[in-house]
Amino acid sequence: MPKGWKLSGSPDCSVDRTFTSTFYFPKKIPMSTQNRRLYRNPIYLAKEYKTMIESGEVKNQAELAKLKGISRARVTQILNLLKLDKNIIDNLEQIGDPMDKKLISERELRKIIHQIDYPD
Repeated sequence: MPKGWKLSGSPDCSVDRTFTSTFYFPKKIPMSTQNRRLYRNPIYLAKEYKTMIESGEVKNQAELAKLKGISRARVTQILNLLKLDKNIIDNLEQIGDPMDKKLISERELRKIIHQIDYPD
């Protein structure tokens, strides 16, 4: 062991090993666009589900529900949105998909379906 070294861990052994670091952090972190929440347009979602069933991508509503991780009743509720009047559907499609804000929800549209009896 070199002369002057101690086994007790005294500060003498680290005199030549010290260093300094300087970190600079931005004062304001810009908000990332990836963190913004996007909302699905319920009509686009309903049409997507209908296409998946009609194209044979899934056998039925039960398989679709399992794939999406939702209940079969929820799939039925979403697909029932396509029973709305064509004018209402066309207007809702003009909003686009995805939406930055939740302008209309599936739950609000479901109320409209139950107010008016649409033929199947």
